[in-house]
Amino acid sequence: MTRKDVEEYLSTRNAPFRHMCCVDRKEFSRGVYDDLVKIGQEDDPWFCSEKNVYVALEFIGPERHSVGPSAEAYDTLTAITIYRWLEGCM
Repeated sequence: MTRKDVEEYLSTRNAPFRHMCCVDRKEFSRGVYDDLVKIGQEDDPWFCSEKNVYVALEFIGPERHSVGPSAEAYDTLTAITIYRWLEGCM
């Protein structure tokens, strides 16, 4: 599926998502954002305020040479994984 199809699907189901670079660090140099959909929260360690659990929708697209990652409509979904992210850490 394309990013456009995935994000339209999420939007029509009122499923908020956020962009993040890069769930799979091997692809960091490609400059393509992944989408994260929060599905829950786990007990956080004392030094962080949150330990959120996301479904990570990983995309691939043409290599980009811009200043930062981007999210283009024609990027292609390549993997769906669970991603745990510590947030609000000291």
